Amino acid sequence: MTDTFQTDDLVRYAVGLHKAGKHEAAETIYHQVLTRDPGRGDAAHLLGMLLAQTGRLKEAESHIRQALTRFDAMADLHASLGLVLADLERLEDAAASWRRALALAAPGTPWVPEIAARLAAVPAVPAPPPQGDAVALLALARQRLRTDDLGAAEALCREALAADGTYSDAWNMLGVLALQVRDEAAVEYFAAAVRHAPQNVAHHSNQAAALYQLGRPAEAAEVINNALTVFGARASLLAQLGDARFAQGDSAAAAAAYRLALDYLAQEQARGVASGVDAPRVQGNLARALCACGLARDAVAVAQARAAAVPGVDAWRDLAIALLAAYDPDAALTPILRAVEAAPERADLRVTAAAACIDANRVDEAAVHVAAALDLDPHSAEAHANQGFLALRRGEPVTAESCFRTALHHHPPTRDANIAVLHQGLGMALLQQGDVADGASHFAWRRHMPGQGPGLADVPAWDGVVRSGTHLVITATRGHGDVMQFIRYARPLRAAGMRVVFRGMDILLDLLAASDLVEDVGTLRDPLPSPRPGHQWVQADCMALLSLAGTGLGWAADTVSYLAPPADAVARWAGVLDTLPPVRVALSWAGSTLFPYHRHRAPRLAPLLPLLTDARLAGRVGWVSVQTDDGRRDLETVDLPLTVREDFLDMGDGLRSFADTAAILAQVDVVITLDTAVAHLAGGLGRPLWLMLDTGSEWRWLTRRTDSPWYPTATLFRQARPGDWAGVVAALADALSAHVGASMVRGPL
Repeated sequence: MTDTFQTDDLVRYAVGLHKAGKHEAAETIYHQVLTRDPGRGDAAHLLGMLLAQTGRLKEAESHIRQALTRFDAMADLHASLGLVLADLERLEDAAASWRRALALAAPGTPWVPEIAARLAAVPAVPAPPPQGDAVALLALARQRLRTDDLGAAEALCREALAADGTYSDAWNMLGVLALQVRDEAAVEYFAAAVRHAPQNVAHHSNQAAALYQLGRPAEAAEVINNALTVFGARASLLAQLGDARFAQGDSAAAAAAYRLALDYLAQEQARGVASGVDAPRVQGNLARALCACGLARDAVAVAQARAAAVPGVDAWRDLAIALLAAYDPDAALTPILRAVEAAPERADLRVTAAAACIDANRVDEAAVHVAAALDLDPHSAEAHANQGFLALRRGEPVTAESCFRTALHHHPPTRDANIAVLHQGLGMALLQQGDVADGASHFAWRRHMPGQGPGLADVPAWDGVVRSGTHLVITATRGHGDVMQFIRYARPLRAAGMRVVFRGMDILLDLLAASDLVEDVGTLRDPLPSPRPGHQWVQADCMALLSLAGTGLGWAADTVSYLAPPADAVARWAGVLDTLPPVRVALSWAGSTLFPYHRHRAPRLAPLLPLLTDARLAGRVGWVSVQTDDGRRDLETVDLPLTVREDFLDMGDGLRSFADTAAILAQVDVVITLDTAVAHLAGGLGRPLWLMLDTGSEWRWLTRRTDSPWYPTATLFRQARPGDWAGVVAALADALSAHVGASMVRGPL
């Protein structure tokens, strides 16, 4: 906050100098402000005005245009650019800037009347009529195009241009013909049309469309921005800008452009202006862009509005995709199955239906849709990917690896979220087979997925090389279990001479501080310690540390135990289990519902009731619930009054952080849990961990093993088939009965 006030003071001081005619001093301060804070559009504008006022018109134009690359929506800058261009006697260019300024200006802006009057005074420059036989020749060319005689149409276009080389419509049509065969020359033809008739918005739009279709979205965006400067905001141009930004991977800019397109489309429709924009298509693109930004709930709202206004197959598909992104597969099934019923011949609908069924744990139905999609389109990368996720779900990582490699073969070489999903799937398949070196590199593509950006915006990424002196901040924005699994590498990294700190979720801080794994802990908002001279901080998401398992550090199992409960938490919870029978077992049966696989991995409480009522354990086992969040509602819905049993203690409601949970787990004999943060906490504490796993369990538990290279104290209890929690619970009951018997022989624990 202090820096902001200092910058504001500097701007005010510079304005005072500016008004007093002390231009050199004011210019110096404007430059200082922009160096300190490049986001100060007011300073950029004021500096441009100062340059113009001191007669440096070319320099002023250059500065204002550069500022507009960052502040294109700032009406003042466009107005000032117009004034500079007018002083340079470039009235057409000035008029274009003024039109853009007036389109952006807020109601009541004081300079609007003056700029509007200046614009009205600029004489219109009509396009000269085509010369010779150019019009007749172009008419013949259009006739040939309607009969698909592209060669004859092109020849006639060239004859028209031979008659009049400035005939913009002929250049435009030549571009259309070239684009049909994906000829790069189309771009130059459309550019010629723009050059000879800059007042024709269709020529600008066609040039941008050609660049976009030919895989040059950055250039397309530049053309559209120029057109917006000339013609002002138009729905059609803004929709195109959204497409170009989305193709560039800038989902946030795309979403902003699509929203503006819809706003201006409503205004144009109210004025009776034909926009040539398909509103449902723009809504669908907006929903996809919002999903890519990680704003799935916003995307759902847009997709629902579209489906309600213009119901149809594409609207239902896009709604389902948004709902899947929002982790609501049950809701997604209704629209996507409706779309499949309406158009069973479309492979893309089958792909989305398969994804919804997989996330909803309807594996057999998913397999039917995957098979149908591959029959309809054997080269569908998405269908092969779904086949891979099904194989992972069934515990078949070798098959999954083959499917994901096929999917990558058929997918174009982009760096978007879709291909990131394929690489992540391949990484999971390889990791599940124990191939950490190759698997980690593919799994790392997850950083290209929505919501997976860097934890700290201004800190460069670590290159992964372990070297003395490196200042590493381990960051985390989600995944408590991920942090607790991979924070183990902090200790060997520090032993290698690196400085290591943590910035992440506050619920972990007390635990990590007490475990003495890192030099310093804090949230992502907390400043980093001052670096040593000659060094800078670099960051790695906690999951990026997975790659270290493929180095000499290996699984780092020799670090267990590496977590420890804080002393104050130990004191706070001391003796709380004393009233229970001698063998104490901690229980957790549900994890976060924010992950699409939560229903696969979570048995919930009901399937565990045979364990809690096993006669062999009665009076000998004390049950300690450490269940928090959504899973706690199971205590009220199961047909067993657990909370009044003397051998059952519900601790979940009093657990405020993982420090509290660690203090409880330190007092029990066994921890029985699903794959969630409690599992990693127990494993990191070195407590006996009995882990309940579904057939599609995560890659970190490998496959067909009953032990874990990550946690030497872990025993894995796996489903024999999808949904078979009864078998897992029966095995747990037998194992616990044997454990109790052995403990009785040994005497009190």
